[in-house]
Amino acid sequence: MTFCQFGPKSLVRVLALTALMLVSLHSAAAPETVWIDVRTADEFAEGHLPVAVNIPHEVIADQVAEYAPDKDVQVVLYCRSGRRAEIAKESLEQLGYRQVVNAVDLDGATQLYNTQQLQHSGANDD
Repeated sequence: MTFCQFGPKSLVRVLALTALMLVSLHSAAAPETVWIDVRTADEFAEGHLPVAVNIPHEVIADQVAEYAPDKDVQVVLYCRSGRRAEIAKESLEQLGYRQVVNAVDLDGATQLYNTQQLQHSGANDD
């Protein structure tokens, strides 16, 4: 199976993941971006972006200032589907944060990307 056989939705997710990974690498060199994984501690322990901190969405309003005291800093939130990140984004905006981004469906894109990489690496390159 080749990469092109996955369809347009899969390709969009892989491209979104690639863009997020590049932004993440850039963010490691640009500390003005704070990456927050809003999933549970158990989900975070299973895997996360190296630059991310874990603040579950239910407590983000209480803990965000520890990692992002400046309300003008860019904050990128992610979870599995984007739902919890959206809830956290609304909480942060109510607190006055002005540059909050919901990186929708990062985990789903990661899983898809990993599956495609495994299938692609086993493909016959005739």
